[in-house]
Amino acid sequence: MTIEDPLHLLGRLRLGREEYCQRLLTMLIVGGPYPRWHSRTHPSPQGARFLRSLDELSFGRSDWNGQPLFVDEFELRPRHDDEQGGAPDHAVLWTERLWMIELKTESSSHRRDQLSGYYALASHHHPNLTLDLTYLTPPLTFTPPTEADNRKFAHVTWARVLPLLQDAWGQGTDVERHVLTTLLAALDSIGSSWSDWRAQRVSTRRDEPPAIEVQAMALAEATAKDGRQRAVDHPAADLEELQRLRLTLRQAICASPGQSPLHHVQPWLWNLTTSGGRALTTSGQDTGFELRLSRYQKPVC
Repeated sequence: MTIEDPLHLLGRLRLGREEYCQRLLTMLIVGGPYPRWHSRTHPSPQGARFLRSLDELSFGRSDWNGQPLFVDEFELRPRHDDEQGGAPDHAVLWTERLWMIELKTESSSHRRDQLSGYYALASHHHPNLTLDLTYLTPPLTFTPPTEADNRKFAHVTWARVLPLLQDAWGQGTDVERHVLTTLLAALDSIGSSWSDWRAQRVSTRRDEPPAIEVQAMALAEATAKDGRQRAVDHPAADLEELQRLRLTLRQAICASPGQSPLHHVQPWLWNLTTSGGRALTTSGQDTGFELRLSRYQKPVC
């Protein structure tokens, strides 16, 4: 399978600038199609060269011990049902180290507790690993998370990474150079209107479906009545969007009045790797994750 054409991707999914740049960079790193979320792959030789350079830029080192695994949308599950969970955009894994990479193109998408939350969840789920985190953004002022003996943090701007991208893929195949050129153009558009940039390249007219929260709640009500497990077919831009939707839906269900049968419905994230079975939706087939609704005999909230 080959890398998807960037303009086809732009028209196929309604992605923001941040998610679009992430997907283009991921395809370059793996040297192939965009992988399912949280799946382990080996970076291509050019992808490994880029990651090593970014590691050195971030932490002053690139002394890799063996070939690491690369993960797009690295799932950090919630520690309890009323926690959202997290999903750093990228992760690089060794037997002794977890390096998380969070990408931003919009300063407005910075969330105060996001980075410290990644450390907290990663420490919980991977207590024996050294934890490092690179925050790759436009120029941004913020309070960095606290460092500790077993974890490091680096803030890197896109301007410093552009030469690394050129070095890795500037002399690549025609497909790689096309993806790189589109990625650089999207990064160059930071600070301008993303909808205008996108509209100049693809047609954006389509009928707007009902809000996904409304659709999901309707499915939850149907499951509360007949007990049949359902899945929400939502092409989320990233795993954290799906995690937020799960928590929002749980909160709405738990806020239902009195003895509502909705209290027996649990929203949860199906994962192709760990949950077993097959995806029930197109988005689940594409990403390996989907939001499901199951009814239980006892109330879940």
